[in-house]
Amino acid sequence: MNIRQLFTALAATFITLAAGAREYYFKPVDRQFDALAQKFNRLDFENRRNEITAAQLSTLNDIAQRSGNRQLQARALFWQVRATQMNAPAGRCIPLLEKARKMCGKGYDYDMAVIEYQLAGNYDRTGRYLDAYNLLKRSITQFEHVEDNFFLGNAYLLLAQLFIDIDDPENARQPLLMAEKAYKKADFPTNRVYYFQALIGQPSHQMTLYKKALQSGGDSDWGMTIQALNNISTIFLAEGKTDSAAFYNNEAIAMLSRKAPDNVPFLVIVNIVRAKVLFAEGRYDEVWTLLREEEKKESMLKGELFLTSIYELLWQVADKTGRRDEAYRYLKLYMDEYRRNEDEIRKQEVPKARTREAIARRNDAISLLEKDAELSRRLSYMLLLTMAVIVLVGVALIVYLYQRYKIRKIENRELRNNLQQEALIYSVNRKNYERDIKQKECEISSSTLLLANKNEVLQQISEITKQYSDEGKIPVDYVRQINSVIGDSLKNDDEWERFKLHFDSVHPNFFVKLKEASDELTENDLRLCAYIRIGMRAKQIAEMLSVSPDSINSNRYRLRKKLHLQRGDSLDDYIRRV
Repeated sequence: MNIRQLFTALAATFITLAAGAREYYFKPVDRQFDALAQKFNRLDFENRRNEITAAQLSTLNDIAQRSGNRQLQARALFWQVRATQMNAPAGRCIPLLEKARKMCGKGYDYDMAVIEYQLAGNYDRTGRYLDAYNLLKRSITQFEHVEDNFFLGNAYLLLAQLFIDIDDPENARQPLLMAEKAYKKADFPTNRVYYFQALIGQPSHQMTLYKKALQSGGDSDWGMTIQALNNISTIFLAEGKTDSAAFYNNEAIAMLSRKAPDNVPFLVIVNIVRAKVLFAEGRYDEVWTLLREEEKKESMLKGELFLTSIYELLWQVADKTGRRDEAYRYLKLYMDEYRRNEDEIRKQEVPKARTREAIARRNDAISLLEKDAELSRRLSYMLLLTMAVIVLVGVALIVYLYQRYKIRKIENRELRNNLQQEALIYSVNRKNYERDIKQKECEISSSTLLLANKNEVLQQISEITKQYSDEGKIPVDYVRQINSVIGDSLKNDDEWERFKLHFDSVHPNFFVKLKEASDELTENDLRLCAYIRIGMRAKQIAEMLSVSPDSINSNRYRLRKKLHLQRGDSLDDYIRRV
């Protein structure tokens, strides 16, 4: 279960926080079964579903089987899924819920609504977005009919989650408002509504909404609270407020230790944020130790999106601490995971776009039918009023106005569909462009690491042959030939030309702008600027160019003079702004 699936499972099952009574909306069928199911219903309402034991679920199922009542068997399957879904994959939940759905008899509309709501959450987890949307619309209608505000709020919240999953946050806003309204009627906390509003809200409002979610959720809704604490910590990291980020991350770690110390996905999520905090503090050895421990869980995390974050951080730490071989290994792992995740995201782009389009068409059709009905009613009133005066003129006028209205609606609908298609194409092209740039940046980093390693190896070979020559073990002519070959390889500009080709595709016009800033720049100056632009340190650049770090520092000094930088100006910052 990856992080998106885990998060969707949280939204689908919605662990509520309120205390008090919970009405039993199921039709009574069997006294013993209903008594136990009523207890489950109350625990669900009070966010204590973890107290439902396997033995109790088995007892409920045994009662249903002995009775031979298919409706009770359907309810037993529903409670089995609802009580265990947080630790169960969607592939195991969906067959049970589909079986329960087939068992549901006529007259048990509420049973069908809760089963379809639970099934919609699992469909959303597996990318069956349109099926989930259709099930939710039916469930919402039934929950409104029986005035079950608990499940009505759940269904609206899951609908908002679905819109977020298909990259349509604007349409998620109205369901969130409806969910908040339902929870307030049922006297439920609204912490999850605040959390989702923060996810799709403006950056300036996110912190306030996350803190409101913390205040109304607290320890009871530990899963969402940990998510909110982590997101707050991430915001502070982006703002450079490392102490505040560390505080909220520590709060998340403490809550996880109290509530679910053995929950592997949450533990990894919290530790990744912890590693980012330590990295920002420059505590690279601690980051290395922490993430190497998380890496041991690779077999449990296979397919998880956050494996990419683990490899990326390990690559960066290895690079910072001079572990060149490890840096290259983790860079490769990061690139492999990144490509795998991008492939998965691309596979979902078409289903998401089709779902958005189908929902838009359905909403347009409903809106048009409603407006047509309203127009028909108005025309009927007009007809009744005008029939007494002149029937023929009144009818002709009504038909004319009605046809004009229909034509205009069709034209507007076609225009709106064309605009939506253009917006979709632009969004997909932009995402592909950003992915290509990210991949090329990784290729540049990989090529520079390989080239630095090659130059270092050639220097070592030269030193070894010189030592053997001094000891008389190798003829001088042989050493001279080796050094000549090595020198030619170190001076070979083919790698530099290939590097320039990749670099210019990621940072177009970089060299042109530098030459415009100073026509005194040589090819070596441009090369040094490019290496500085991708974040290489002086030692790494010296290895790339087969010179000493002191030479690089001297070149940096001359480069500052050519670029007319003042004493307080940073050369690195100037080059990054080019």
